[in-house]
Amino acid sequence: MKILLVIPCLRERERLPAFLPGLLAALATVPAEVLVVDDGSGPAEQAWLSSYIASLRPTWPALLPPLLGPRNLGKGGAVYAGWAAAPHHTHLGFIDADGAIPPTEAARLCALAPQFPDSALYAVRTGTANTQVRRHPARALAGSFFRLLVTALFRFPLPETQCGCKILPAAAWRACAPHLREQRFCFDIELTWHLLHQGTPIQPVPVNWSEIAGGQLRAASVLAMIRSLIQLRRHLGPWQRPAASSH
Repeated sequence: MKILLVIPCLRERERLPAFLPGLLAALATVPAEVLVVDDGSGPAEQAWLSSYIASLRPTWPALLPPLLGPRNLGKGGAVYAGWAAAPHHTHLGFIDADGAIPPTEAARLCALAPQFPDSALYAVRTGTANTQVRRHPARALAGSFFRLLVTALFRFPLPETQCGCKILPAAAWRACAPHLREQRFCFDIELTWHLLHQGTPIQPVPVNWSEIAGGQLRAASVLAMIRSLIQLRRHLGPWQRPAASSH
């Protein structure tokens, strides 16, 4: 098993250095490589990122040279671009650059992957299994509303879809890839629909999670997410559990 863990970045000069070295250290005993994908942050930011990654690679050989996008595609677009550049990995994953999910939790998901080789592993913020979730009350309320909306529209058998770390079999993603259109904030939902539709099991994994300041999500982004959600619902319909065989 060989895992590629993509970190999608859009102007993460402030937060990435506080997260990436700890992630690389936590992954030292896990069969994983890390690819930072810049989502069109511009020449100055990309020059900084290239220099920063180059300074870390002598110490951390599992860190690959960054993938620098010429234009902004959205978080999902950056994740998919990284996954498409990984033809020899058996499993593909991503983790947000902000460090809300601690490096040790990302390493724990990677270490769990061999136990569920044919399943997708989704980090979830449930506060169960001795995990803690720390979030600003207003954002927690907005997150709860969004989860309820996703549940009502799509009926996924999951506690949530938006937590920023997932690992799945590369073959499962490649089977989904021709059908994937959404590249921004709701890409997780479209990906989840297609994984379930093709029969890929999804294992929710409760994780510790702490909100980190400085994210790109704004009120306009929330409205755009809701519009994208409704468009996805019209395009895909609700997920339906396959009918049990009568034999």
